[in-house]
Amino acid sequence: MACPSLLRGVVMRATRLDASCGRPMYGACNQVVSDGFVTVSMSAETEEGEAISVTKANGQICVDEAGCEQLSGYTLEMEFCQVDPDLVQIMNPSFEIYRDYDGNPIGWDESTELKCDTGYALEVWTNVSSSNDACSGTGSQGQWGYLLLPWVVGGAPGDLEITNDAISFTFNGRTKVGSGWRRGPYNVQAGFGGVPVPMLKPVGPKTPRRFFVTTIRPPEPECGCQPVDRPTPDPADLYITGIGNESPRRTVRFRADNHGFGPLMVDFGDGTPPQEVADGAWVTHVYNTDGTYTIKACDKQTPVVCASRDVTIPLPADEPTLTLSAENADDPYEVTATVGLPSQSDGTATIDWGDGTEPEEIAVGADGTVAVIHKYSVPSVYTVTVRRGDIATYRTRAAILVPAENPGAIPPQVTAAADPADATGRTVILTIDNTGNTPTPTGPKVEAAADPADATGRTAQLTINNA
Repeated sequence: MACPSLLRGVVMRATRLDASCGRPMYGACNQVVSDGFVTVSMSAETEEGEAISVTKANGQICVDEAGCEQLSGYTLEMEFCQVDPDLVQIMNPSFEIYRDYDGNPIGWDESTELKCDTGYALEVWTNVSSSNDACSGTGSQGQWGYLLLPWVVGGAPGDLEITNDAISFTFNGRTKVGSGWRRGPYNVQAGFGGVPVPMLKPVGPKTPRRFFVTTIRPPEPECGCQPVDRPTPDPADLYITGIGNESPRRTVRFRADNHGFGPLMVDFGDGTPPQEVADGAWVTHVYNTDGTYTIKACDKQTPVVCASRDVTIPLPADEPTLTLSAENADDPYEVTATVGLPSQSDGTATIDWGDGTEPEEIAVGADGTVAVIHKYSVPSVYTVTVRRGDIATYRTRAAILVPAENPGAIPPQVTAAADPADATGRTVILTIDNTGNTPTPTGPKVEAAADPADATGRTAQLTINNA
């Protein structure tokens, strides 16, 4: 447990991101590490929730409920006493580096056009004052506070004042969510055995800032830009579906999310040569014979990093299957959902029970199915929705009445035959088989009424109550 106090900024690092997805750019001149900053100010931007206020006709307040504020991000103001031209250009790519005769960066040209779609990731390290032993952990190099803003855009310059004093430069920015930074390309945290590794948990799509205490030493400041080395990627996420109207379904639609690390080599497991597939691109593959095949996708540059998925040809339907039952005679509010997922899915799903509770994440077993139990609290008809965890557009719904009527009961089996004692043929003998149900003192109740749709009056409607 770490409850530190932070003091003094130590160093910052800015890393260039691509414009489309906010992913780190690898290769030469894509990062700058600097200790030349004076302050880094982060101001929270919040949006007020919509308040609900209703006044009754007599002038008294009927409803007065304040809305919940939402955090939209942070605005930044950074003051530098040492300004690295490469850092300025990373913060705003519309600025052009000005170079000397030998090609060394010595300044920059500002532009009236400020690019707001291309940004950078900002990391800031601070010192830590803590009662914990800074060197107690395996491989610990000390303790530092680590602040990450995974996507910053709009590096506009601030006011510049030249006086008989030190001159500082100010730059502004704002955070943006949806970054593709994930775990990042740098070793900033201790992993198993104290070995430095990238962040253990990827940055989420709604995270504008992350903070934690690290025992891995910050990078050393260095004037000028440095390369960003491509790290070992995580295995790609695989997405597999079939063709909707195909019969039999032997065509596989395949996409691999390689997290911005470039193309993959995909082996579809049927003896055809491996195929190069672009990161995030959909491709199709047709199998000639039925059976079970293993699709294996490996990072092209680091081929030992692979992801695989077994598929059954012909492909089953892409949607989950869902069966609802209420068979607990002791608790008619308890419902069991049996969920099945096709082999082409990743084996995960979410189930929304339809009663306002949070959707539940589930995973199927080796047979592709799982049974989950939910207890309702209010009588109603509930619609339960199951979505595939990998492709949420594939869903299945089913409805159930709660509490269940006579849970566990088997519907009575009814057979009818003409009464041989009635020569007119207008009398019917009913045989009701109630086998398997708990006996009641009087047995099932049968009510008969004339069918209003039959004007001859020869048809009867029967209602059987097994309660």
